[in-house]
Amino acid sequence: MNRKAERILAWIANSLSIIYLLFIVLCLFMINIPEFKEVFNQMNQQQGMEMSLGTFKSSLTLLTIYLLIALILGVIGTFLIKKNRVLAACLLIVAAITSIFSTNLIALILWLIAGIMLFVKRSKKNQLDESNFPKINEQREQPENKTSDHKQTKHNFDEENKLKRKKDDDPYIY
Repeated sequence: MNRKAERILAWIANSLSIIYLLFIVLCLFMINIPEFKEVFNQMNQQQGMEMSLGTFKSSLTLLTIYLLIALILGVIGTFLIKKNRVLAACLLIVAAITSIFSTNLIALILWLIAGIMLFVKRSKKNQLDESNFPKINEQREQPENKTSDHKQTKHNFDEENKLKRKKDDDPYIY
């Protein structure tokens, strides 16, 4: 089944997370610059906050770890979309939950939507036409008069296949 929408949502979320991760890593490198320390202290004094530079650095490090975990889960889930949709959906939802802690809200929403879509949209191989079950039982109950019944069931089977192909081709027929 074509899972293009799920893949697109997941890759957008992955790319946003990569950009966010690069921004945080850049901030971690800028903490060591003396001018940044001065600006940070001035901003704290103006806003009346009591946050040390070490606390800020450790919170950014923790944020980076959460974001990296969410990004790894999101990328693995994206690659697994075609092979195993249930595992991919679970990984994307876990990535969304993990990204709550990294405040990566847009990617969180996109991963969550892609994961839910993977759970809801089933592949055509796994769908069973439930309307065929009573007909199979009816065919088993009638062992006599095989030649005329065989022609009739073959005719019914051909009509069902035509109707099924028509339903598969036209997305507006249910």
